[in-house]
Amino acid sequence: TSDLRPQTSDLRPQTSDLMPPTPTPIPLDRPLPASLSPAHGWLAYRQFPVFSWAWLWRRTLLFGLFVLLWGMLASLMTLAGGGTPEDAFGQLGYFLVGMLGIVAAGPCLAMLVRHWTLPGRRQRFMVVAAIAIGMLLAYLVDAWSSGHLSQIDAAADTGTTALGPVALTINVLVLILIYGILGGAVALRAYLLEDQRLKDHYQGLALARLEREKLEADRQLALLQAQVEPHFLFNTLATVRASLRSEPDHAEATLDALCDYLRATIPRMRRQGAVPSTLGEQLDLCARFLSVMDKRMRERLAWSIEADDQVRTQPFPPLLLLSLVENAIRHGLEPKPEGGHITISAGLDSDRLWVDVADNGCGLPDAPGSGVGLDNIRQQLKLRYGDQARLALESPPSGGVRARIELSAEPDGRPGLTDREDAKSAKQGC
Repeated sequence: TSDLRPQTSDLRPQTSDLMPPTPTPIPLDRPLPASLSPAHGWLAYRQFPVFSWAWLWRRTLLFGLFVLLWGMLASLMTLAGGGTPEDAFGQLGYFLVGMLGIVAAGPCLAMLVRHWTLPGRRQRFMVVAAIAIGMLLAYLVDAWSSGHLSQIDAAADTGTTALGPVALTINVLVLILIYGILGGAVALRAYLLEDQRLKDHYQGLALARLEREKLEADRQLALLQAQVEPHFLFNTLATVRASLRSEPDHAEATLDALCDYLRATIPRMRRQGAVPSTLGEQLDLCARFLSVMDKRMRERLAWSIEADDQVRTQPFPPLLLLSLVENAIRHGLEPKPEGGHITISAGLDSDRLWVDVADNGCGLPDAPGSGVGLDNIRQQLKLRYGDQARLALESPPSGGVRARIELSAEPDGRPGLTDREDAKSAKQGC
């Protein structure tokens, strides 16, 4: 009886798994995770870590293009106001030097600091200092270029007048805005929040992984309990007891089928998290389960499995197919007095693998797909494959229910585990 007890310790996440993984330093030459960098097109530089080289040259190129267009527009206005071409080109040159100093000075210094790979808190302090020093340098360069621009305006007599108090205030606010956006203040805020956003991202991944593991563990426990609970074991053993005197051969065959099923199923359930599964393995489990049910239901159950060798080598999630078969027996055929037939078939359609479980039992209930077992299967498919897999139910014209699982097929499939490997993982059973 020791082999029939669920090994619950193997199905629960370890304590160390409950802690989110410590995020490793992100490579500065690679994009951030997609969830943290949805920008694309003109803002593609934001896909990279702030103040990295990949971020800097893309940002400088983008802002430099806008500065160039701005300077060319100002030069054209100088020409239109009566200035000479020399004045216009000089104005463009000094304008570009001043503005590019604002764009690049602080971010360049911050980039050097970040590639220096200092410890976290020290690096943040140095980056803030680099931006502050960069803004000071940018101000000096801007003051130098503005002085030359004033001389050009005076020589060209473009009609520049002194600014009034309101205009001067607006001009100062615009300069602060320019220094904040172009000089790196906004980028500095993004940099300071980047570590926390990465931690939140990794924590979200860890929580999603733990949710998958918990759902997997709960599903395995529920299935294991379902297959060895009184509903299954007691009814099967009751069949054996009823047949012991009148039909000893049938009782022995039923007991052999039950032992064969438990010997194959329980070791597989214990190792599902570590060993991949193929469709062939899952079909074999279903065959053993149906053999037990065949002995119990006798002439009330007929079953068949249709799958070629190529399909059987395809990877397939463990225990989901067994859940569908058990669901078809319990809700479709067992309640029907005359029983019925269940067919498991599988095939490949282009790059898709499909597996059908069809029965001619009682048919769909009034609220199809609302059962806990079917919801569990749908959640498993969604967690494993996202939108690339689905479970569909339909009522064929001949009656009953057909459940179909579809998922992406592997080009070559892969070989499954041998019965010898199964035997190694099983203790002495029935």
